[in-house]
Amino acid sequence: MEKIGHVQWSCMFVWIPMLLLVTPLFANTQQNTRRSIQATWVENPPVIDGDLTDTVWQDADIATDFFRAKEGEIHPAELDTEVRVLYDENTLYIGVRCEEPDMKSLRETLTRRDSPVWQNDCIEVMLDTYHDQRNCYIFAINTLGTQTDERVGNESTFDMSWDAKWEAKVKKHADHWTAEFAIPFREVRFNRSDTTWGVNFWRVRPINGQSHSWAETAFFSRVSEYGDLTGLNLESVKTERKLGVLPYGSYRALVDRPNDLDGGLDLMLPISTHLTSNVTLNPDFSQLESDPTQINISSDRELFLPERRPFFREGAELFELPLDLFYTRRVQEIDVGAKTTGRIGGSNFAVINTYGKMIDRYDGDKKKQVNLLAGRINHDIGERTVIGAMGIHKHQADRDVALLSLNGRFGLHRDLTAASQYAIDLIDGEMHWAYHIATEWIHEGWLGEVQLEEIQDGFRPNEMGLEEEAFRRARARLRYRYEFPASHPVESFWVDTRHFYQTNAQRLLRERLSESRFYIDIGRFNFFTSGGFGRLREVGQLFDTKFIRADIDYQAPWGQLSVLNRFGTRRDEFNRFTSFSGGVNLFGKFTIDLDLENFFWRAYRNTLIFRLRSNYQFTKKIGWRIYVERVDERMQDEVTYNLNSIFDYEFTPESHFFFVVVDSLPGDRAVFAKLAYLFEPSLPGFAQFN
Repeated sequence: MEKIGHVQWSCMFVWIPMLLLVTPLFANTQQNTRRSIQATWVENPPVIDGDLTDTVWQDADIATDFFRAKEGEIHPAELDTEVRVLYDENTLYIGVRCEEPDMKSLRETLTRRDSPVWQNDCIEVMLDTYHDQRNCYIFAINTLGTQTDERVGNESTFDMSWDAKWEAKVKKHADHWTAEFAIPFREVRFNRSDTTWGVNFWRVRPINGQSHSWAETAFFSRVSEYGDLTGLNLESVKTERKLGVLPYGSYRALVDRPNDLDGGLDLMLPISTHLTSNVTLNPDFSQLESDPTQINISSDRELFLPERRPFFREGAELFELPLDLFYTRRVQEIDVGAKTTGRIGGSNFAVINTYGKMIDRYDGDKKKQVNLLAGRINHDIGERTVIGAMGIHKHQADRDVALLSLNGRFGLHRDLTAASQYAIDLIDGEMHWAYHIATEWIHEGWLGEVQLEEIQDGFRPNEMGLEEEAFRRARARLRYRYEFPASHPVESFWVDTRHFYQTNAQRLLRERLSESRFYIDIGRFNFFTSGGFGRLREVGQLFDTKFIRADIDYQAPWGQLSVLNRFGTRRDEFNRFTSFSGGVNLFGKFTIDLDLENFFWRAYRNTLIFRLRSNYQFTKKIGWRIYVERVDERMQDEVTYNLNSIFDYEFTPESHFFFVVVDSLPGDRAVFAKLAYLFEPSLPGFAQFN
């Protein structure tokens, strides 16, 4: 076993404490002016229909005078946006009026819940319910009425898998559009003793590529620069405690294989406004949609696949760290699992314990019975500093693995942050280490980043995570962005230079790359070009690499079109990647997206991918989507395809009925039906959260 050297120990015991000591010296030297809006108590709530004519809105405080969210400068937005806030004992209400002289220019292409509605004309409401200036909930709606919600952690991680039960409606007028939100207090966590939350309102207007912010900030996730929502009397708010019981049943009929009948149960117990526990028995881990094929030409780099399974998604943002050491897609089946997430004092935490089958990357990807325990905690210090720890223990028949990770994110200045992570693992009595150090500077259109990372030879990141093995890596980036005045035909441009250097376990060069990028936004057209050169070690040899890339993207109210071309050399052979993608929305209900990709690498590979996605939204709760993919490996004369046809009836965000038809080659032909319904009985004697 190699001992941990002085440099690595200094990262853990010297560098982090020094940053904690100097943070107060730099903090708050250039703070923005925090704006405020007062919430108005109402006895009779408004009708949520998208219309602001209810009399209760007329007496509410108004948030107006939005800024154009532009790096480095603060300019008033050229169009008016007004926001009002009401509340009663159950619900927070937000009313929005958005001036729009050209209503035909509204970009309306997304109809399915939890779509990225910020690609359309939309309004977003950000709520920092603990007023910790780090974390927030986001509720957004586009002009078609499509809803999206997510959580932001430490101003840097984003969890779109989080779902809440809330209502919103939109109404269009001749020269403006209006929206109403109704967000139940029981859907968010908060302190009853607080009277002020952090808040921001963010409007996206794609026709001119602009975003408008009520708070004086150019970044939608910069929670520390939000305004204040005052006048809240949360002691009078009712947040009824309800037990969540979510049973499911599924039936799968397969061609030439036995049919499968399955079922399971999830229990959700809200312990208080700060804590929630979940217990799962035989959860359904089947995926309704196939993971899109990704072209991987590096045999020693594993591809990342997103987590789609509900059990792991609650609190997932806490486990997002620079070194990805907890990759839940390793877990394949769970017999029983439990999880608790919440906040105590200034600390957010999550604990997960599962018993089931997990992929063993160090034994031929075999599925093995494993007990997995993972815990994560973040603690707030000062205004923009967070320190945290993560511990993981994996027990299986042939070995035990323990991992400890310490991390910090330090707000040294309004424009300067630093981050670190230090991890050790213990396997069969041997200890190995890994670390990450980074700093980021953003000021008046400039952005600079530097990162240093190392994973010691012998550290096994893929026991529970997803990282390369045994490397030392450095990254640097410098970018300048300029946004033109609103009347200028060019909206913005940026130039960017990036440098990357990585060695392997033997300290030999693994990859070196220098790249320059240029982007310009002109009306509905976006142009991007880049070029780079470097060296790459493959098949035991070093090869020179170089490439050039050019993209063009066109955004329209009805959809978008984009073309990408990348040419270069690899292993001294010419390669080319070409991609065409397009999307269209018809009648405000039917969306179609088409992708064509071709990767050609002389003497090695010629891959053609066709991908089609469609979604027809009969109502906000009933939809039918189809996913088709065909992959043609022309040099090997191999063809694979996947077809998913999914009918979805969403009773609530947690309650669904699915009917799925699947056809794949190679693979199965199957029909799958699933019903999951959330019951929420009240707990006698516990009408209120603590």
